[in-house]
Amino acid sequence: MKIELASMSLKVPQLPITKNIALAVAQIVLWGGSFFILSVLADPIMKETGWSHQMVYGVLSLSLLVSGLVSSKIGKTINEREKDYILLYSGVVMALGLTIIGLAQQFWIFILGWIIIGISMAMGLYDALFALLGKRYGREANKSIIQITLISGFAPTVSWFFVSHLLHYVDWRTACFIYTFVLLISVFPLHRFAFQATENVTNKTSEKVVTESVSTDLFRSKIFRLLLAYFTIGSMLMTGIVVHLIDILLSNEMHLATAVSIAALLGPSQVGVRVLDLVLPKKTAETTAVISAIAIFTGLVLLLISPKIAFLGVIVFGLGNGMRSILKGTLPLAIFGQKGYAVILGKLAGLPLIAQAVTPFIGGFVIQQFNSSVYICLLAVLALVNIILVVLVKKLTKSNNH
Repeated sequence: MKIELASMSLKVPQLPITKNIALAVAQIVLWGGSFFILSVLADPIMKETGWSHQMVYGVLSLSLLVSGLVSSKIGKTINEREKDYILLYSGVVMALGLTIIGLAQQFWIFILGWIIIGISMAMGLYDALFALLGKRYGREANKSIIQITLISGFAPTVSWFFVSHLLHYVDWRTACFIYTFVLLISVFPLHRFAFQATENVTNKTSEKVVTESVSTDLFRSKIFRLLLAYFTIGSMLMTGIVVHLIDILLSNEMHLATAVSIAALLGPSQVGVRVLDLVLPKKTAETTAVISAIAIFTGLVLLLISPKIAFLGVIVFGLGNGMRSILKGTLPLAIFGQKGYAVILGKLAGLPLIAQAVTPFIGGFVIQQFNSSVYICLLAVLALVNIILVVLVKKLTKSNNH
């Protein structure tokens, strides 16, 4: 059965730049309190509790797994509900998780805190935000997605500096409580400010879209499966580099300060490409996806060639990954259109998040059993597969539009 792609979007107002900035700041706070915070807190946690490296980092994998398992349900809920309470309360749920982590004396309580954070990530990070924007604004959401990811690309830099600065004055538990306070005073009001004024207008305009369901044929279609594979591999590549980049650089007999400085180029590179996306001539989402996949592959090859050009590899990889973050929202919207967009994003989010959960374990095993060069080679092979996948997506989309 032929799947009808990219149905007509309803015309609704765009979000103004001030509201996109508010949503981007909320993303920085949410990413910082979940995905990135453990990079800074792990060492003091292990020193105080005696928990092993595998135990402490394993909870992040568990958290991502939980996020992947609930993302489909959350996408469906966003699609069916007029109120955006899921996004609104994501900061509250994340604050609860961080509070439990800060209070944890036993490891099982520490695990419980990270399970709650996993739920909050599915509620508040890119997938949930893009789902709501796409449902409300259709293709007009593209500009908002680019502007939001442009600013929120600073999340690792901002959150790492903030939390590491806190640790100069307080212990890791108090740092969790302070970050909890930041979540409570920022995320809810920022989301409320961004969506409240347009809530009544967009709900009336998009009422028909909200109540429409997505055919199960779409989820069995070739193009959906190709997209799912593309985003899954992309998530593995991103996580595989972000988690192990400093270890990879140090394995090349690089000084720690140099390794950290080179790794820090990742964030600005991701932001830089989003700036370019705003000022350069417009490209289709499918073309951008091909460029992104090639850039990620090239960056990995440069990392593999020589430590002397590792900085260049990090920059090129960052450029490609920066585009990929935008594509999480814009590519499904370009291919499938506005109808059931939140449900589609939820379905596309689950497997990539589960893949992210297992990637740190696989990466650590490969590096420990072999070396970082073998690990980068494996990532490069996956990146090459992703180029093939996205080229097939582009061809299939083109043929379906004729």
